[in-house]
Amino acid sequence: MLADDVTVTTAQDGQLTVIERIVTDAPAIHRIAERVPVTDDEDRLYSITELHVSGAASAEGTTVTVTGPATVMYTVDGAVAAGQVRFQLTGGWDRAVDRVTAAFSGPEVSTADCYAGQPGSSRQCTFSELRSGGAHAEQNGLRKGDRIDLAVHTGPLPENARFLPTGPLAAFAPGFPSVLSGLALVFYLVIGAAVLRRRARSGELDLTGTVLDLVARGHLHIADGQVSHGEADPLTPFEQAVKTAFPPGPLAAARPDQTELRALLDAEAHRHGRLSTKQPHVRRAGLILAAAGIVTTVVLAFTVGEALIGVALLIAGIATSLAAPLVHPRRGRALGRPTVRAESPLAAEIDAIQAMAERRSAVAAQ
Repeated sequence: MLADDVTVTTAQDGQLTVIERIVTDAPAIHRIAERVPVTDDEDRLYSITELHVSGAASAEGTTVTVTGPATVMYTVDGAVAAGQVRFQLTGGWDRAVDRVTAAFSGPEVSTADCYAGQPGSSRQCTFSELRSGGAHAEQNGLRKGDRIDLAVHTGPLPENARFLPTGPLAAFAPGFPSVLSGLALVFYLVIGAAVLRRRARSGELDLTGTVLDLVARGHLHIADGQVSHGEADPLTPFEQAVKTAFPPGPLAAARPDQTELRALLDAEAHRHGRLSTKQPHVRRAGLILAAAGIVTTVVLAFTVGEALIGVALLIAGIATSLAAPLVHPRRGRALGRPTVRAESPLAAEIDAIQAMAERRSAVAAQ
């Protein structure tokens, strides 16, 4: 025989004090519910604290083992929502319970409903009624694993109920940590785009500046729209290519090859340490970040939720890896480029030639 007499008292802060007086003639295990399904997509969470047992009983966490007459007392938080106190009075027994009686006391109790059976069942208890200052319920015969759920409307109490989404996408429900990680991701992408844009600008080929530099050094002579060559100090491969691109004759006949010139300038900058090659490191960092995102997503999805944090890491890693080819940060000015660029009619003509060369390169790349 197993019987459970339950007394529930509501405090002004919305917490419940529960006392269960248990009588049994054989060992029985009682698991006090901390998480109860509300719908197919939502669970209700309770906090069980200050659990004490006396008599022939022992407790481990919220699991109580009873071998004879015993008393179990504990405090419940999370039972108040929308003016209703709702809590699973007893249940989770590993054997059938012959009889359960329950007494509830709280401020201004107006209605009381008692449900028995499997969690989620709406089957009414054997007996329930309002009594002065509270409610009373009874249940004859409770099968193994069944519960008694009491829902009581009371006077004003501070709400403390907590609900947790369930289902396949529940781990991705955006809580504050997920929102914070999303904002961090946006900040990361915006800053990264700005840095890449600045580096792209710094990597532009300044053909005009180099030509003017060659003119100043005596390698090129340009007058009345005509080009002639001269010899002076030694030239770098890039400077020699620029000089060759402006053959003797009409200035308008110049045909600089943008792709070749940029490749020569980059090679020269590499040799002088003015152009770093960090693409492999950036790509590797992106892959590591993406892998960490996958692991984080899986771990959080199967533990505390907030798996969107891992998704944010994954996106950041993929974006970093894809951006690796764009990382060509130049340090210092381009080789052969004057510190101060002169503005003159000649510079305007060379600018026009460079613009035409860039258009040809763009068409050829299509």
